[in-house]
Amino acid sequence: MPFHFSLETLLRLRQSFERQEELLLQRANQRVQRLGQHIQEVEAAIADNAMQQSSHLQAGTSAAEVQFQNLWRLALKQIREQIQVELNHAEQARNMCMANLSRARREYEVVARLRHRQHELYFREEGRQDQRRADDLFLLRRLYLKSR
Repeated sequence: MPFHFSLETLLRLRQSFERQEELLLQRANQRVQRLGQHIQEVEAAIADNAMQQSSHLQAGTSAAEVQFQNLWRLALKQIREQIQVELNHAEQARNMCMANLSRARREYEVVARLRHRQHELYFREEGRQDQRRADDLFLLRRLYLKSR
């Protein structure tokens, strides 16, 4: 009789949960990475704005232009702060996903270890039964040969 694990459905379900948590973690990592890149782009725009303002001041520019550059830089800094807040939330969500994945992995491994133990017990018992059958066959042959 082949090995049958009565909790095979639970094992597959736990494996499915683990895979789902892995996918959620991948998405969370991608979001954190995108937001980090966005912050870098905004910081590059702020630095570019500062360089442009410096060159405009050296070339002589109007007060309106200077004020516009200052407002633009202020807007970029506010955008960076908003993205930073989003990044902090995304990192918290990622940490939650990591914790969920860890929990799901532990739950899967518990059932997988149980299956492994039952599998080992099954094959040990199969080996014992095979040995008993071989011993019985040997004794039957021996009795048959003696009776002849």
